[in-house]
Amino acid sequence: MKKVFFCAIALMLGTAAFAQFNQSFVNQTGILNGSSVNQDGFLNFNFTDQLGILNASNVEQDGALNFSDTDQIGLANSSDVDQDGLANGSTVLQVGAFNASTVTQLGIANGSSVTQLGIANTSDVDQTGAFNASDVDQLGIANDSDVDQIGIANDSDVDQTGAFNSSTVGQLGIGNQSDVTQTGLGNNSTVTQIGIANNSDVDQTGLGNGSSVLQLGIGNQSDVDQIGAFNGSAVNQLGIANNSTVGQLGIANTSLVNQAGIANGSIVGQLGIANDSEVNQLGLANGSLVLQAGVLNTSLVNQAGALNGSIVLQSGLGHNSVVNQLGVANGSLVVQSN
Repeated sequence: MKKVFFCAIALMLGTAAFAQFNQSFVNQTGILNGSSVNQDGFLNFNFTDQLGILNASNVEQDGALNFSDTDQIGLANSSDVDQDGLANGSTVLQVGAFNASTVTQLGIANGSSVTQLGIANTSDVDQTGAFNASDVDQLGIANDSDVDQIGIANDSDVDQTGAFNSSTVGQLGIGNQSDVTQTGLGNNSTVTQIGIANNSDVDQTGLGNGSSVLQLGIGNQSDVDQIGAFNGSAVNQLGIANNSTVGQLGIANTSLVNQAGIANGSIVGQLGIANDSEVNQLGLANGSLVLQAGVLNTSLVNQAGALNGSIVLQSGLGHNSVVNQLGVANGSLVVQSN
């Protein structure tokens, strides 16, 4: 009986030891690098490599099968990874000086990848739920990225090249997708999506361009392309399967698109300086096309109802157009040039 008892104790201790089979590998080369690793659970894995001076890494993992890989090369880079749950994964690569990354993941099989090359770039990733994915790539000086995702299978991709670019992505729901690409100096992008399968694509090249995208609902789509300086775009969509495309090439062009309902579509194209477009659509399957080429042209389109269509074409200097349509299947064509 005593023999059986001690065998049982040995088996329990062996099982407990296996249950705590966490693994951590830390390699440090340089001066005054610091690493902290805390793992609670089983089969969590951590890899930390530091080369340089005053780099700091903190890893906290609670749960099972979580994975963290942090690589730091340079001066005074800092990384903080906190994962709680099952099979979450984080990779952080920092090359340069004073880069800062924070990753917080709670749930099942969330994945985060952060790459920072340069000086004083900052990234904050927060994911809660299951199968969310975030990819942040920063090259340059003082770029800033903030990604917050709650739900299932949301995906965010942020690419920043240059200096002082800023991106904020917030997604709540299932299967939302955001892609932000910023190249240049001082560009700003904000994407907020709540619902199911909304999709946003923002591309900014130049100086001081600003974009805001807000989508609430199911299957809404927004595409924003900005090339130049100080262009501004705001897209707000509420409902199901609304679609907005904004293209801006030049300086200080502004576009506002508001759509609520089902399957409304808007296309805005601006080429030149200080052109202004506003599109407001409410209802079902309304469509608007605004093309502006020149300087100081203004367009306002208001449509409510179903199946209304508007086309505004402006080229030259200082044209002004206002279109108001209420009802079903109304059509309008405006052509202005000089």
